[in-house]
Amino acid sequence: MIKNQDFLVFSDDWGEHPSSCQHLFKRISQQYKVLWVNTIGMRGPRLNLIDLKKAVIKLRKMLRRYPSNSRDVPSGTDVDVCQPPMLPFSELAGVRLINRASVVRSVRNRLTELGMIDPILVTTVPNACDYVGKCGESRVIYYCVDDFSEWPGLEKKMVKKMEDELIEKSDRLVATSQKLFDRLSASGKPTYLLTHGVDIEFFQQSIAREHTLLDGIPRPRVGYYGLFDDRSDHGLLAELAQRMPDVSFVITGRVESYALPQKKIPNVYFTGSVLYGELPAIVKGWDVLILPYVMNDLTDAISPLKLKEYLASGKPVVSSPLPEVLKLKEYVFIAKTAEEWEKSLRTNLDRPENGKQKPGEGFWANETWEQKAKQFLGNVQGRS
Repeated sequence: MIKNQDFLVFSDDWGEHPSSCQHLFKRISQQYKVLWVNTIGMRGPRLNLIDLKKAVIKLRKMLRRYPSNSRDVPSGTDVDVCQPPMLPFSELAGVRLINRASVVRSVRNRLTELGMIDPILVTTVPNACDYVGKCGESRVIYYCVDDFSEWPGLEKKMVKKMEDELIEKSDRLVATSQKLFDRLSASGKPTYLLTHGVDIEFFQQSIAREHTLLDGIPRPRVGYYGLFDDRSDHGLLAELAQRMPDVSFVITGRVESYALPQKKIPNVYFTGSVLYGELPAIVKGWDVLILPYVMNDLTDAISPLKLKEYLASGKPVVSSPLPEVLKLKEYVFIAKTAEEWEKSLRTNLDRPENGKQKPGEGFWANETWEQKAKQFLGNVQGRS
């Protein structure tokens, strides 16, 4: 193992709803220094309210400096957050050059201020290929959490070229799903499969009262939390709500979609986002938890972070047949058609005693974020 090794991480915005990378580095930063770099998206902004709000939030972060005692950084950790000035429209060559110069300058200056030498560079985003080799890193780890070339709104050829360049520059590759692992391992680079973990105690804690956002929403309630975007099966949700008018369908989280037929249906409720710490109170008020995804090349590669969180809550779970979910089908109801979805939901709402078995202590022992952080360190720190 490498001793006293620092980490430089390019990923999603620190402090937003925690990603798997944030979960890992909240644990890793208890032992090592971490400089976390908030990146900018690979999709150019569009002229709509959703993108305008995101742009305003990002600009505010660029104009302020995260203090060392930022509320976004947990106590007992050594994380410093950097938000370099960056421009959107990264598909333009000139913009990429400007962003590259800005990011590299900001990162190198901050590394010097923090006394961080030869850090391990970890990235979850393909556009970090522009910064690899310019930050004084000792090695490069691509922590692949999605097939970004299949994301709606992204220029597929550009993203694929970025990822190919990043893979070529990386020393090791870590994938969160089997499909991602199979694709990355074809590169011949050392590749590791690391599935998502879960904060067991957090999602199994006793909650006195359900969240106030659920006040006035009649039971029974079927719920989903997290980003609701073009990976979500809008048509399925609308059809289920119409088939089951006596059931409330609740979506909690940020909405990034432009076609929401279910918004016109009276028993579908969008509560907006909540803080991560409020999720157990939201889940307490739901009777069944759902993972309604469309089935395509993008979702075929994803491993929903919320799946194990759902299971830890002890509530019944119904899901689309994602490959990573099928691995846990002994604990999850799988439904393909609207008819199968309705039957599974009715079964769990009307006869919960007929539900799936619950994961036991033996299952959870290897699924904590602490265990996943140890595995990640072992994968990326070991001698080549």
